[in-house]
Amino acid sequence: MNIERARKILSTETGSPEELMQTPDALWIYAGKNGEPHAVLTSGKHSDGYINTNAVLKFTNLCEILAGQLIAALGQRGIIMKQIDAVVSSSFAAITFGQEVARQLKTLFVFTEKVGGEQKWGGRFELPAGAKILQVEELITTTHTTRKVKKAVLDSNPQVEFLGINGKTVVVTIVYRPEDLSKEDPEFEVIALIPKEIHIWDPDKCPLCKKDSPALKPKPNWQRFIEHR
Repeated sequence: MNIERARKILSTETGSPEELMQTPDALWIYAGKNGEPHAVLTSGKHSDGYINTNAVLKFTNLCEILAGQLIAALGQRGIIMKQIDAVVSSSFAAITFGQEVARQLKTLFVFTEKVGGEQKWGGRFELPAGAKILQVEELITTTHTTRKVKKAVLDSNPQVEFLGINGKTVVVTIVYRPEDLSKEDPEFEVIALIPKEIHIWDPDKCPLCKKDSPALKPKPNWQRFIEHR
């Protein structure tokens, strides 16, 4: 990406969540069109979706727009700004987005720290007693990390409470990408701007390869991917 294109993206003022993710080449979902490739991930596995949230989060204007859209989605679920005292996010990628959500909500913002592959409460923040916490992430595949963040916060701050609806803890995110959207999480109510089922396969078990879809790495072959939108 050259500086001219970056400046153009920085001038973006509106758009749907998917349009905003696609603007800096951060989102692609397999549509099954003739000749369409599918993604080879860094792990070597194959997938029918590619998401690079870091490509979006570096643009402050896109963060601002997406955060506003998530806050509006909360309002549609009956959650209003005055119910939230603080936002918590995991490290590292979600910190940028979580802080923008907190800024717009006019609340405190804290984050957990990644230590030995686990999310921990680092002790650098203090939360007031009775604070109602909103958990904010940028992308959720499973709620494994989400659960670790909640536990880390409550273990060190038993005096706070995570916001909940329908008997579940609320977590908001830009993208929720489980393999099965119909399967409800027993602990979390996930509110996402982009809920998409995305599947990952070992190369020898990839059904898209069997359909003669080319397996390509997204970044160096991005034009091949987006020409099928």
